[in-house]
Amino acid sequence: MEVNNIGQSTINTNSYNVNPDVSQYTNANTGVSITQVQKVETQSSEENNAKNQEYSKKDLDDAVKKINNFLKDDKTHAEYTYNEEMKTMMVKVIDENTKEVVLEIPPKKILDMVASMLRQVGLLDKKA
Repeated sequence: MEVNNIGQSTINTNSYNVNPDVSQYTNANTGVSITQVQKVETQSSEENNAKNQEYSKKDLDDAVKKINNFLKDDKTHAEYTYNEEMKTMMVKVIDENTKEVVLEIPPKKILDMVASMLRQVGLLDKKA
């Protein structure tokens, strides 16, 4: 069995598409292209800022008011609640005639199931 040439194969990088947003650096000894993505820090910090943005009660009330104006013709209305245990918002769309919940985002059953699993593994306080 010949083991002298193991790991000495050449990689042809010319067959890959070149992205203009990516700069390329070539190692002269091996001929292998190494790509470096630009603007990663800027993009990730913008995404983090959007994710970490908190809304006031007034912002939420204004958003629900706009939704309710849109839903007025369908004889339904929206309301929101804050789940203290999971620290998340839940939006309900309710039929005004029957007072039946038409839509729940996220569904209460899912929140209860996730909370139960978190309690079982000790990630959520059982007293909450």
